[in-house]
Amino acid sequence: MSSRSWAIAIGAAAVVLAAILLVVYLDRYRSRVSGENAPTPVLVAKQLIPAGTPGTLVASKAMYAPTTLPRKEVEVGAIADPQYLSGRAAAADIFPGQQFTAVDFAADPSTSVKSQIVGTERALSISIDAVHGSLSQVAAGDFVDIYIALGGQNGQSLVKLFRPNVKVLAVPTPAGGSLVLRVDTKDAADFAYAADNTQFWFVVRPVIGAKQTARDTATAATVLR
Repeated sequence: MSSRSWAIAIGAAAVVLAAILLVVYLDRYRSRVSGENAPTPVLVAKQLIPAGTPGTLVASKAMYAPTTLPRKEVEVGAIADPQYLSGRAAAADIFPGQQFTAVDFAADPSTSVKSQIVGTERALSISIDAVHGSLSQVAAGDFVDIYIALGGQNGQSLVKLFRPNVKVLAVPTPAGGSLVLRVDTKDAADFAYAADNTQFWFVVRPVIGAKQTARDTATAATVLR
C-alpha cells in the first residue's frame, strides 16, 4: 500500500477514534449532569426552631417540610428521614427554609421533660412522700387517674376523682427527686393546692383501649352501703 493510502487509513482511524471519544465524553457528561440534577429528598424547616428543641418535638409537631432538590443543591449531611431526629436536639437555631443536616442536630440521650410538653401544657413538679402520695407501680410515661383523699363536710373524709388521664413525665428515684406531671396551664394551681392539702392516689390506666373514667366519690357511707 502506498504512503498516501496509509495516510488516508490513519486519518480515517483518527476520525473514528475521535468520534468514539466524543460519544463517550458526551455520555459521561450527560450522566454527570443528570446525576447533579437528580431529585433528592431532604427536610426543610418550616419555622424557626430554637437551639435545644428536642428532635422528637420537631418531628411530632411537623416543624419541617419534606421536599426534593437537585442533588447539586443538597447540603452535605442532609437529613431525609424524620426518624433521624429521635434522640437528638437542635444544636443551634434553625431558620425557616434551612435544610436539616446532621450537624444541626446533636445527640441528646436524655429523655427531657421539655420534649414532652407543647402549647398550654406544663410540667408540674410535686414533692411526694409516704404520707402525701402513693406511687406503687407508677413509671415515667404512664397515664394515670389521680384521686385525692381529703376531709369533707362535717368532718367526713372522702376520696374522689381529681383528674383522669394524666401523663407522668418523671418519677422520684431511690436517691430522691420529685414527681413530674403533665398538666394544662389552667389546672396548674389546682394541682399545686391538691398536692399541698390532700393525699394523692394514682391509678394506672391501660396502655391501649382505656375507657372513660367514672367521676366517682367515695365516703364512709358509700363504702358501707
